[in-house]
Amino acid sequence: MSVTGTFITDPILAEYTDEAVERAGLDLQEITGQHLISIRRSVGFVLARWANKGGRQWTFEQVNHLVSVGENEFDLPVGTIQVQTAVLRRSAGVFPAGIVTDTEMYPISRSDYLIIHDKNLVGRPDRYFVDRRRDTPSGANPVRIQYWLAAENNTDRIIMNVWKQIQDPGNAQNTIDIPFRFQEAFVAALAAKIAQKWKPDRFIALVTESEVLFKEADDEDADTAPMVISVNYDRFYGRR
Repeated sequence: MSVTGTFITDPILAEYTDEAVERAGLDLQEITGQHLISIRRSVGFVLARWANKGGRQWTFEQVNHLVSVGENEFDLPVGTIQVQTAVLRRSAGVFPAGIVTDTEMYPISRSDYLIIHDKNLVGRPDRYFVDRRRDTPSGANPVRIQYWLAAENNTDRIIMNVWKQIQDPGNAQNTIDIPFRFQEAFVAALAAKIAQKWKPDRFIALVTESEVLFKEADDEDADTAPMVISVNYDRFYGRR
């Protein structure tokens, strides 16, 4: 007996829909066009709810932004939700050659950014504020980074790990922007949404199952590096 040697398990949206409909207890033969429109709407709500649970490993992207002298803000790519970490990258030679050093930049609040007395003061940027604005139907960048100090040269780069929305599936022949680890959780969550509308007696059981399956996938998807917590007492007490 032989094995395939392949690892591709990537159902299209139509297959996810069929599986979720069956789990919800509906007959596929009775599904109408109106059902399908409603189910596609639910797909978007499932993915939006997952975004509120925080970033998943596959949704992270690294942004590499080359600054210009006097600059103190820029837009992040469409679909960005939040910034995880940021560094200022400075090279002693022509990038990427030469000695490269990364210095951590610290996030600050909207209020902290507002009270900075001179936002155009030039120097080495060391902090940033993530201005998350309302989403726009046109896809314009709703997330803007405002940083301080303003850039002092044209060679520094701001490197950010950002997490982004899960992409919309589009039509029924497209795949979902999720890895195989989350496929079962997605089907279960969609089945619960379907049951909530047309099989309410099955809703509690299905939504409970979907939460369990999501937690299993999310636990496996976690960063496995050990977490280290330290306190800089000199910084805390104002000493340098």
